[in-house]
Amino acid sequence: MTSLFAILALSSVLSNQRVAVTDGTDASAHAHDAVVVDLANASARYVKEGEPLAAKDRSIIIDLLAPPEGPLPNPKGLRAAFDRPGIEKLLDNDRVTVWRYTWQPKKRTPLHFHADDVVVVYTADGVLASLTPDGKRQLNPHHFGFTKFSPKGRVHQEELVQGKASAVMVELK
Repeated sequence: MTSLFAILALSSVLSNQRVAVTDGTDASAHAHDAVVVDLANASARYVKEGEPLAAKDRSIIIDLLAPPEGPLPNPKGLRAAFDRPGIEKLLDNDRVTVWRYTWQPKKRTPLHFHADDVVVVYTADGVLASLTPDGKRQLNPHHFGFTKFSPKGRVHQEELVQGKASAVMVELK
């Protein structure tokens, strides 16, 4: 039976066919493989189904609901979204690759293609601009702990235009 404390300790962030994401603390075992992103030190670990998550401090918990789908083909031969200059690979297995990245002010990332879905967990407050090849510019404000699902198939560049931007990015296979 789930305790009232455990229910209050987690809040749903997003859910779709691929992932269920919660924000909070949880030490219980989950019914799915999961990635636990520790917000205090911008780290991540993979937890197999049925093992305790042991998220004692505020964490973003990403339950992996669906099996891997595989990447989209890159029809234009563009640079892959990951690996990029300045990025750090935190872990890699048959379900996910987890990256940590810090954007630099007024320095655009290379134009890139996202072959896989990504769950992005921001660890700073700021605004990123997303720039598409056709010249469209979209401002994306974010804050510490803000988490979003970014579907595969995107082609864009990113530029930090205000504040800071760093994130742990969970690339779903």
